[in-house]
Amino acid sequence: MKCGACNTKNDSHSKYCKECGQELKSNPEYSQPVKNSELYGKEVEVLFYLDKSIGKISGFVNPTEDQINRYKKDSILQVVTVLAPGDVTADENAGTILSFIRQSKEFLGEDYDESYYRKYSGMELKKEYLRLFERVLAIKAKRETK
Repeated sequence: MKCGACNTKNDSHSKYCKECGQELKSNPEYSQPVKNSELYGKEVEVLFYLDKSIGKISGFVNPTEDQINRYKKDSILQVVTVLAPGDVTADENAGTILSFIRQSKEFLGEDYDESYYRKYSGMELKKEYLRLFERVLAIKAKRETK
């Protein structure tokens, strides 16, 4: 977001200008859309949680501390890399899913061998990750009750 006072480019979530301290307001005249190409290769944190009201997994990108604390028991914080369309490593987002699987395996204290998962289809990878997600949530719940 561009500051209306000094024209400094600030992060979209900033409330105040990093240069002059002016309060930033959502004004279409001063805001600049992010181009998709600027996102490729960037890492973001995603807080996945089980929304019990609808029985589905949902998530927050770059969650706040409040969101992390609010969903602590029923969530997993993952680091995701944004891949460009047509990226051969993306293969139906396989690279992203594999990073989720790796982080889940690390949390569970199990060995991770990426070559083992390379033979899985995109749908099989998603199913495997959901199985791991449920195991991680169960272990987190056990650890927090101790």
